[in-house]
Amino acid sequence: MNKQELIEYLLLEMEKYNIHITCDDCFPKNAMVNIKRKLMIYNPTKISAFKIAHELSHVINKDICRGSENDTTNPQEVRANREAVLLLWEIFEANGGNYEYFNVFVNTTEAPFELAESIVKKEYLEMHDALNEIFEDEIQIKINKQEMHDYIVDYISYFDVIETVSIYEFLDRYHLSYNFYDMAKKEFHQLFGAD
Repeated sequence: MNKQELIEYLLLEMEKYNIHITCDDCFPKNAMVNIKRKLMIYNPTKISAFKIAHELSHVINKDICRGSENDTTNPQEVRANREAVLLLWEIFEANGGNYEYFNVFVNTTEAPFELAESIVKKEYLEMHDALNEIFEDEIQIKINKQEMHDYIVDYISYFDVIETVSIYEFLDRYHLSYNFYDMAKKEFHQLFGAD
């Protein structure tokens, strides 16, 4: 989705809230919404997807008293900025985008880079951590059953005679977490027939 398609999509979303949209090349700001009058006016030469998403957030949250456009101490403005980035990121991902193409996201939406990066990075890392937590046990089981034995067999094949084994050295060699120490120790014992 290019810039213009994204802007058109967001304007259609705005209309779903019964907001009448007016376009004016002479309007001094990029966009402004009046929720009481259900009216939005924007300058097509200055508008960005980020700004429309920001105004859409105000509409969704029914923000009537908002303060100035750049008032970073106003909680409604802070929330609108955050929700705008999250909405745009959701659209970006739904269209095949991901964190590797973050610069494309910023260029397309014209979201402030630092703001977008802090919000998206936090969301991305939280999601990544949550997925890792959910699948951590499954990943460990998969490594145990499918790979640990093969790693150990490969490791011991490098030695002619083995008198002692350093499990930490083994884990380091195969870039395995030290959390696998007990599993590796058990597998070594089984392979060598030790009790």
